[in-house]
Formats: sequence, C-alpha cells, structure tokens
Amino acid sequence: MSILEQIKKLDEQKVKLLADAKKEALANAKKAIAELEALGFHYSLLQEVGTIRRTGIRKEVLNVIKSSKGITRAAILTAMNADEKKTEHSISNALYALKKSGAVTAKDGAYKVAS
Repeated sequence: MSILEQIKKLDEQKVKLLADAKKEALANAKKAIAELEALGFHYSLLQEVGTIRRTGIRKEVLNVIKSSKGITRAAILTAMNADEKKTEHSISNALYALKKSGAVTAKDGAYKVAS
C-alpha cells in the first residue's frame, strides 16, 4: 500500500472517529439537558453555531447584565463563554444595539439595565 493510500485510509478513519465522537457527545449533552430540565431549568441544544445564525443573543446578553449590578464587556464575554472572535463580535453588536435602544446604559465601562 502506497503512502498516499495509507493517508487516505487514515483520513477515512478520522472522519468515522469524529462522527462517532460527535454522536456520543451529543447523546451525553442531551442526557445532561434532560437532567437539568428535571431540576426545573430550561435549556435547549442548538445546532452547530457555524451552520446557523445564532438568535436571541441580545436576550442572553441582557439576562447576563440583569444578573449583575454592573458588568464590563470582558466579564460578559467570560460569562457567556465567548471563546471565538465571531461570538465576541455578536455579543459586542448586541451590547451596541441594547445601548442604542435604551435597554442598557454604560458608565465607566460597566453595563447596567436602564431604569
């Protein structure tokens, strides 16, 4: 078997392993969500972020702000597990829109719900 054939075979194995790992991880996530719902929490599992537009980001950002007495952008990013630039950008856009609409205020870098 040539090196190229070996690489192709390894790539095929990688695809299968990733698919199996994803299937197992999704099953675990669904089980965890079911346990949270049994405790009275309301969570849902979304599709891959890269394949769909994330909706409800403003509401999520507003909820994070509501849960604090004043929170910085950096703390919001941390609270929302924003580990990708695309997510950080979405949160920044949501902050801008919430501020522009008057739903939140910003003073000295801390966001608060408008009173």
